[in-house]
Amino acid sequence: MSNEGYCKIEPKDGKQFSKDYQPDEKWTEKKSLDLAKELIAWLKAKDENNEDKGNMFYEDFLLIENDYSEHLITYLRGKFSSFSQLIETAKKIQEIKLKKFGVGDRLNATMTKFVLINNHDWKEKTETGIDITTKGNALDFKEIIKGFDTDK
Repeated sequence: MSNEGYCKIEPKDGKQFSKDYQPDEKWTEKKSLDLAKELIAWLKAKDENNEDKGNMFYEDFLLIENDYSEHLITYLRGKFSSFSQLIETAKKIQEIKLKKFGVGDRLNATMTKFVLINNHDWKEKTETGIDITTKGNALDFKEIIKGFDTDK
């Protein structure tokens, strides 16, 4: 990476940043909340027949539709808890739509399960039929290992 141009700003080039002079913040809390509310409206959008438009993945709206970087979204989530809460709401809407459309056969069930496991912390539920309990009694390991006599 070249440092060409680095440290070559002269006072004649304009007002320089200092602790006393900082430019106005580009992303205010209001602007970030407007973006998050627009995102949620996009996720909930209906077509002319009042059917869900299928806008499902909140990252489509942020990264593809509007060209916001993932770094910006992370920055805004860290800076404004109110923005972060609305992004969590958008993520929950996404999860609900995946469940709803996956069960309703509108989506491929296998891929829906894959997305839910990898993006929404779902897990395969497995149960074992083994119930080990001592009913409050202490374990006697000598008694337990008698059944595993290896000298036979």
